Amino acid sequence: MSQKQTRVIAIANQKGGVGKTTNTIHIAAGLAERGRKCLIIDLDASAGATKTLGAPLVGWNTAYEFMTGEADPVDSIITDTDEEVKLPKNIHLIPASTKLGELDTFLNSTDNLGVVPQDLLIGPMRQLRGQYDYILLDSPPLVTKTTFPSYKVADYVILSTQLEKLSVEALEAAMKLVASAKRHGNPNLMLLGVIESMVPTPLTRLAQYFRTQIDELVRDEQGKPLRFEVTLHRHVAVQEAATTKQTLFEYDPTHKAVEQYRKLAAQIEDRIHRIESAKVGQGIAANG
Repeated sequence: MSQKQTRVIAIANQKGGVGKTTNTIHIAAGLAERGRKCLIIDLDASAGATKTLGAPLVGWNTAYEFMTGEADPVDSIITDTDEEVKLPKNIHLIPASTKLGELDTFLNSTDNLGVVPQDLLIGPMRQLRGQYDYILLDSPPLVTKTTFPSYKVADYVILSTQLEKLSVEALEAAMKLVASAKRHGNPNLMLLGVIESMVPTPLTRLAQYFRTQIDELVRDEQGKPLRFEVTLHRHVAVQEAATTKQTLFEYDPTHKAVEQYRKLAAQIEDRIHRIESAKVGQGIAANG
């Protein structure tokens, strides 16, 4: 089997309730529909992605065993051919569990005093590169033992936010973590963009104000705002799909929110392609 060029993307914000898990799952669904093989790694002890995709919280190796080396990385994966969990085609999952809360105990064990907490994902992730087109890391809301490790192994970070005060303020904290990861071991990490989630319709003046704040706060190296053009509105169908343990792509593939996620997946791939093409061009110029 030929090796794939794996892109690892952390979906993040240091605040809960801003659509990280919903966006992780549906970005994966949008990419999978485009024929990309995707792996979701649920790094949140509350196991939102795991529950939404219908995986039991017991009876599996989880992200805890994956991170601590208690299980081989491939033995922690639930695939789309597993009969017990009906995952969408081209989407695999490393589930979470409350055991992620025991990482402190693991790290404080006499046997593991030499383990660097920030590097927990480096070894396991190295073994998965080449097997997937995309690995999506669903990070927890607060800074936990899984937050910084996800930045250390990611190629890109996508921040998810709502157009409200606390969520926008949390973006700045997330950006500082990205900058710290770049300084301490992952210099190639790039902030790919910001997703606006659960946007009110019609757009209120206050929401427009926070959109302006985002555009001023989150910019690329050339000073261009990194907000994705696609706006994700509030849709009851997203919650309805979650109660049936399905993505919206399965639950109602004609829903307008599905089209929004299709456009978002296309924009993500286009943005990555442009970044990586520019890097190749710079390399050619440097060697020329």
